[in-house]
Amino acid sequence: MTLHDFIMDTYNSLLEGGWRMSEIDSMDMLGFLSVRAWNARKEKKKKEPRRAYIDEVWGNLSPTV
Repeated sequence: MTLHDFIMDTYNSLLEGGWRMSEIDSMDMLGFLSVRAWNARKEKKKKEPRRAYIDEVWGNLSPTV
């Protein structure tokens, strides 16, 4: 995603969320984008591989005999 696409997507999300264009334009956009970047890093961290026991990964399987 390009920077332009990201900014347009952000504006669109805010408008769909009920924000007005004047509210968006008067906000601290750099602060807002830093919060979005922090959130993206947090979400990426959740998706990183981690150690787990097999029953955590496939907990709904039962042994077959």
